[in-house]
Amino acid sequence: MSRELHDRRARSFSLGRFETVRRAAIAVVCMTSLLATMTSVQAKVGPAGQERTGALAGAQVVSSVKEAIAAGSGTVLFKSGTYSGRFTQPAGSSWYASPGTHIRGGLVSGQGSMLSGFEVSGGRVGVVCRGVCQNLDVHHNSQSGIHVGSDGVKLLNNYVHENNLDLNPVIRGNPCWSSGGVHMVVGNNVVVEGNRLINNGCDGVHADIGMRFGSFRNNVSERNTRFGVFIETSCDQLVEGNTIRNNSNAGVYIGNSPRVRVTNNTFGGNGVGIQWKDRPVRNYAPGAVDCSPKNKSGGSQSGNALNGDSVINQP
Repeated sequence: MSRELHDRRARSFSLGRFETVRRAAIAVVCMTSLLATMTSVQAKVGPAGQERTGALAGAQVVSSVKEAIAAGSGTVLFKSGTYSGRFTQPAGSSWYASPGTHIRGGLVSGQGSMLSGFEVSGGRVGVVCRGVCQNLDVHHNSQSGIHVGSDGVKLLNNYVHENNLDLNPVIRGNPCWSSGGVHMVVGNNVVVEGNRLINNGCDGVHADIGMRFGSFRNNVSERNTRFGVFIETSCDQLVEGNTIRNNSNAGVYIGNSPRVRVTNNTFGGNGVGIQWKDRPVRNYAPGAVDCSPKNKSGGSQSGNALNGDSVINQP
């Protein structure tokens, strides 16, 4: 073989090896970048009973609320950390939280939006929900954990605890106005499902004035200082499949609210499991106009495991 041919082949082999190494290096960089991105967009998705960590396709990773708001109606994932202040989410957007994301102040969800995975504490009202609020840990807010005042809201698999405790509502006679774990007013077709409502001052959940066609399913409401579930001046509500125990005044209390069905729940330690009580004379807020008549008519209870709790004034 001539010297020239030998050198040509050597150069060709060397260039081939270089190209192979170059392509391999690019592939490693790309894969590393992809894995880093996938790792940075991990969040809890799905119902609490099936919680899993999954990548959020197309999510924009943000490290400030300003960035999240600037994303408009898009999907964002907050990096873990503490964000202080009270923030309002854009309508139609989806905000997800990485594990360890804490809002210290409060969140107001956008109309038709999604909030998922945040810890929220230290506000007057922790979360105002106007869309879907799921997998939230809402605690130590001075008035209420979650407030609802819109149609079609879904509260799914949240942990709402130790709200409204600093007012000592039982000891100091606080009337429990607009306070407790979850407080709702004037909303149709609201779903409260799979939540844990634990150790709140006043009620675990209060459907207060003008709540229609709602459902409370598969929740746990325990150790609240007044009622586990309070339905007042509302109508056409279903309370089904819940565990309601060790609340101070009653498990489920229904006042001036027609067509409330309480079925297949587990009670215990409340003393009074279910109580209907109508006030003969009272002023009604405008939001209650569509709930008629304003009494217990059409109410029922069936299939409940009372475990020693009583039922008072059943229709």
